[in-house]
Amino acid sequence: MKLKTIIKNILLVTFCVFSTSVLFGQTIQDTTKKAEKVIVKMKNGDEFKGIILKKDQNTITLKTDNGELNLLAANVISIETETYSGKFRFANSHDTRYFFCPTGIPIKRNKGYYQNVLVTTNFINYGITNNISIGGGFEFISTVLGTPIWFLTPKVGFDVSKNVHVAGGVIMAGFDAEVSASLGYGVFTLGSSESNLSVGAGYGFFSGEFSKYPTIMISGTHRLGNSIALLSENYIIPNSSYYKGYFGIHGIRILSPKNSFDIGAIIIPVIADFIPALPFVGYARSF
Repeated sequence: MKLKTIIKNILLVTFCVFSTSVLFGQTIQDTTKKAEKVIVKMKNGDEFKGIILKKDQNTITLKTDNGELNLLAANVISIETETYSGKFRFANSHDTRYFFCPTGIPIKRNKGYYQNVLVTTNFINYGITNNISIGGGFEFISTVLGTPIWFLTPKVGFDVSKNVHVAGGVIMAGFDAEVSASLGYGVFTLGSSESNLSVGAGYGFFSGEFSKYPTIMISGTHRLGNSIALLSENYIIPNSSYYKGYFGIHGIRILSPKNSFDIGAIIIPVIADFIPALPFVGYARSF
């Protein structure tokens, strides 16, 4: 056999082996590609998590932890990729606030929540961008009586890193055209959505004057399980004789994927030897 023919055959065999290897390797990669988990939201408010096995114009077949599920495509509002990978069954959807005060975690674009505090006071906060949110509310009884107590709560926040967040904003309140008060604040949050500590400070503005001393806020939360978390919200008020320089709210948060119920005690040390505890009840639903 001529040398030229031998070289030609070697090159042909090498090409075939290389092509087969590439094709086989590509096939293995495609078949072992990890499927993405999704959240399927329905018109009636239900949500289902799983992996899409089949999808056409009429039905969506979803593989869930409880088996395969066939959903009518016409009843599906949206399909989103599941990004939560924590140790609990669902993410904390109320991580941008404690009982009342904000954390450094920003409200994301097109996300928000409705909040009710002590039955009578209502708030809505909504993310305009991933870093800017706007909110406000009113107190129900004063509104019925014709002189509503109103609130505005704009906020700017940034995720500096995975576990470092900073935010600033204004909490404004008033009950007629001439009487209002504002608190400008900044807050630094260290930790995750499930467990974090926040330190902040704010200056009040009332009747055309700023407060002489800042109010210091130290708050935190720790999630104990899928449905419960501890909360503590503390304020240090320098040069305040009535509040003895401090008041706070301590209690728990009961969690579900969209809803949260806050139950706590408001501690106001009015007299040195007597610290009354007033009940705190709150509800919030994210959207």
